[in-house]
Amino acid sequence: MTRTTASRPRMAAIYSPGTVRARRWHGDGDVRGYRPPSAWTARADLTDIHPITGRALARAAWWIIETKE
Repeated sequence: MTRTTASRPRMAAIYSPGTVRARRWHGDGDVRGYRPPSAWTARADLTDIHPITGRALARAAWWIIETKE
């Protein structure tokens, strides 16, 4: 059985206002150049603590913390 996923529309996630999500910054250049999607605010945080699990990381990394408006 073969599955074709190209013909199916992608389901977009729906977030409630106040939802916070964190992503590691993998972009080239300066983290200050990041622009959040519409209806989201974002801040950058350099930390050695994982923002979601709270566990210590091996080294500090930049994280993008986004909040849904």
